[in-house]
Amino acid sequence: MLCSAIGFAGMCLPVWDAIADDREKKAPVAQNAADPAGDGGGAAEAGSLPMTKTVVSSEDIEDKQDGYAEAVKNVAGVTSNNARGTANDSIKIRGIQLNLFNSYRLNGGLPTAGVISSPTENKERVEVLKGANALMFGIASPGGIVNLVTKRAGDKDVATATTSGNSFGQYGAAVDLGRRFGEDKQVGLRANASATHYENGVGGASGNGKFVSLAADWQVYRDLSLKFDYEHYTRDVAEQALINVLKPVNGVIQVPRVPDPTRLLSGTWALYSPRTDNYQLRADYKLAKNWNLMAEAGQSRSYRSRFTTRIGNYNLDTGLGTATTNIVRDQRYVNKFYRTEIDGRFSTGIFKHDVTVGISSSERDANQPSTVSVVTGQQSIYNPTPLPAPRIPTAPLTYTPQRSSDIGVYVYDAVQLHRQWKLLVGLRETFYEATNTNANGSKTTSRSRTRSPAVGLLYDVLPHTTLYASYMKGLEETGSAPIGAVNQYQILPPASATQVEIGLRTSVNGVHGNVALFDISRANAVVDPVSNIFRLDGTNKFQGAEATVSVDINRQWTVNAAGQYLRAEQNPHFNQTLRGLVPENTPKLTGNLTVVHKSPWLQGLTVNAGVAYVGPRFVNALNQAQIPGVALYSAGLGYATRIAGRKAAFQLSVDNLSNKRYWNSVSSGTYGAGMERSLRFNAKVDF
Repeated sequence: MLCSAIGFAGMCLPVWDAIADDREKKAPVAQNAADPAGDGGGAAEAGSLPMTKTVVSSEDIEDKQDGYAEAVKNVAGVTSNNARGTANDSIKIRGIQLNLFNSYRLNGGLPTAGVISSPTENKERVEVLKGANALMFGIASPGGIVNLVTKRAGDKDVATATTSGNSFGQYGAAVDLGRRFGEDKQVGLRANASATHYENGVGGASGNGKFVSLAADWQVYRDLSLKFDYEHYTRDVAEQALINVLKPVNGVIQVPRVPDPTRLLSGTWALYSPRTDNYQLRADYKLAKNWNLMAEAGQSRSYRSRFTTRIGNYNLDTGLGTATTNIVRDQRYVNKFYRTEIDGRFSTGIFKHDVTVGISSSERDANQPSTVSVVTGQQSIYNPTPLPAPRIPTAPLTYTPQRSSDIGVYVYDAVQLHRQWKLLVGLRETFYEATNTNANGSKTTSRSRTRSPAVGLLYDVLPHTTLYASYMKGLEETGSAPIGAVNQYQILPPASATQVEIGLRTSVNGVHGNVALFDISRANAVVDPVSNIFRLDGTNKFQGAEATVSVDINRQWTVNAAGQYLRAEQNPHFNQTLRGLVPENTPKLTGNLTVVHKSPWLQGLTVNAGVAYVGPRFVNALNQAQIPGVALYSAGLGYATRIAGRKAAFQLSVDNLSNKRYWNSVSSGTYGAGMERSLRFNAKVDF
């Protein structure tokens, strides 16, 4: 049965078995695209499709206490876009920053409103979908999509308690319960809850967070099933101040030395208080032997208030500069998502078809309250003292609502041409509308209509080795203007993105790997360095090669490696000084290597060690300075056993073994610092 439960907003994808046992290797596994909804849809006999998927399993993410970004950090082509330990992670895939409001999907459908890092306590796996995957969601990043798949009740009851913490003083507890009910076990419930006291290594930037979720499923009768997911998560933490990139002198920017990352540059009053609620309901109905109907609806609601402090105009020697705080209150975001699909399998002569026809609708709303900027005082980035709390404005808030929506109608066909050949053809028609409310209360509406073709081809060179190629054209929302721009909050019109990918994947004799060459062209949304207006200016081109490989040397030793070489350049229409330059925070070379050893003397003991490298990155679009590249070392061990007949697992890991000080990112005119050496622990016991 093909696509009996669809995962993509635009296409169902057949299942392809994992090329390695990621539960044992404790490393991300490169796979072909398969069943992102996590509900068993798809047909292995249909063959894989021309795209790249990397899976991080639940076992791999249990030790990751900082959300999805920590879970996917070793995926080829993934780099951080902010400081370590922030409450709202941001990443780049293949050099392209993911939009926080349409690039993070829940169970292959609902785009979550990303004002806070998505928790992973209730996630069965985290998937990084690249290549043609990224463009099959309609409005999406051409670099990739992060898909979070929730745990569901299975055949066996689940009752697990987990405690975790780190050497900075963070601690937390979580519980995971799963049961099936009814005479035929037709109803399943999976509940997760956690509470955490956060300590990210910055003294005084502590806080608390809570998370609850429920995943329910009901086999109403043989041909009809329902699934429901609910998540609620909150954080109340103090935010570290950001360090501004200095203005250039004679065309050159001086980069400060990295300050002590444990010193708080703002104050304990700089509270960040985001809240998010996600709802998702889905129905699957079997129309006939090879035909299925799916309908889905979801909503993601987020709220936040925050104090964002930036330190600028500082002296490079003393570090003394001016601290300015932006006060944002009552900021709200709502994402709505609907989708209906019919999929089926049939033959025309010798050709076998897997067809999906559907329509999806997405809406993104933001109220965008007025922002007040207050000079907080003088602050040294090297020898800070607590800043006084800014006075909260008493004037009534004014709002400038922003709204964007899209409706997509699509059809895709995965055709089995021959035992060794598969073909993907598809077309998506997207209708887009965005409304900006200006400061004077007037409204500006833009509309567009885009036709997005897709084509891909696979050839099985050997039984376990496939050569593939794909071409995709899709629509990308280019984002809203950042705070500080003349047109802050303005939603820019969407633009077409084109991607070509050629790859080879194999799984032979203990060697599992994927190699891909890609070429991406997308619109360049940039703050003009002269006018300070956020606008579209030409295109950016990203050309690169990435590889993921896992080698089973023997039963005890496994080596995992991933890396990417990227050539990125700007091709402006207006500001010709940007021509040929590299986009900010975009490294040419990234990679990581991990060695895993399973002890032959003590069953259940696993030891690992690794290194991750990120190359130098330019601090702005004009390439007027670079932050240096950095190699970070890590190590860890895990032990699985039974205590009083109950399964138990313990993990201990160390990050930044050499205690190196480094810049973790530079984005939107600010530096993000890395964190000093840290120790994490995790203990899980069934009860």
